[in-house]
Amino acid sequence: MKKLNSFRGALFSLAQEKPLAKISIEELCDRVGVKRQTFYYHFKDMGDFIDAILVDICEKRSDKDGDLNQDARFVADLYANNSEILKNFLTSPYAINIINFVHNYLHVRSYNRLAANAKYKSLPDEQIQSVSRIVASIIVSELSYWINSGMEEDKDHLLLRFDIILKNVEKMMVENALRGTIEKRKHPELAEDEKNKH
Repeated sequence: MKKLNSFRGALFSLAQEKPLAKISIEELCDRVGVKRQTFYYHFKDMGDFIDAILVDICEKRSDKDGDLNQDARFVADLYANNSEILKNFLTSPYAINIINFVHNYLHVRSYNRLAANAKYKSLPDEQIQSVSRIVASIIVSELSYWINSGMEEDKDHLLLRFDIILKNVEKMMVENALRGTIEKRKHPELAEDEKNKH
């Protein structure tokens, strides 16, 4: 969307001059050279506009079918390439919305990937959901800490740590899946109960 790009450029430019909380929609429209009605035609408010920017960035991602490590790299690159603006955003009233968006994005992608994996077929859906949330929380909290600490740690070192964490999470899931399969073989009534739930 052409207007989204114009408003995004204006917002990023203004965000280098002042805190996000102090940027008004009127100021944003002045920078783009349009009336306020144009902004409200496309977005409900500033929060909705920021969500639209995040959705657009994720949709334009070149490796949409990437694995969890590539998801972590994608978000780390996003943080690193926009560090000053993100520091501004993450200290604004919209910080929670931004963090929740990134968390949900990673959670949904992680869940879809794990749920489609034949290795985890014997795991209950709640466990896959729970693991996906944990993975997303680890990545988001580590990246938020990384940017707030001035990105002192080398990005590739940070991603290597993620790789180790994610491999351990996968190992735990495989072990739980095997344990679940063994239990169902020992106690067929458990498998029957599981069927009846669905």
